[in-house]
Amino acid sequence: MEVLEIEGTFMTPHVVLNPTTNEFILRGNSRPENPLAFFKPIFNWFESYLKQSGNKLTLSIALDYFNTSTSKVLLDLFEFFENFNENETKVHVIWHYQSEDEDMREAGVELFDLVSISGELKAI
Repeated sequence: MEVLEIEGTFMTPHVVLNPTTNEFILRGNSRPENPLAFFKPIFNWFESYLKQSGNKLTLSIALDYFNTSTSKVLLDLFEFFENFNENETKVHVIWHYQSEDEDMREAGVELFDLVSISGELKAI
């Protein structure tokens, strides 16, 4: 399985999906003009990886900011993971947030409340 790495910009997060090093990271800002187009290769990568490998993965999400349309895509991603986790936990999500950023912490809480996936909140 190939590595997917997308350099972050002012508008989009840095993405590292590397099965060799077990690094699965989304970090930075997410406010792309078209979040569905930006996240489509990420969804495709996760689908291929989870179907092919059968391995478990831990995704670290450390967003400083995301817009409303990204929040919908994140919920879609969590629901996607929920479907893969039906019989066993294959995906665990760590939601990182700055300890003083209560809004970002609350966003993580709300996303975890909406789906049944393995996850945790971690202040940094």
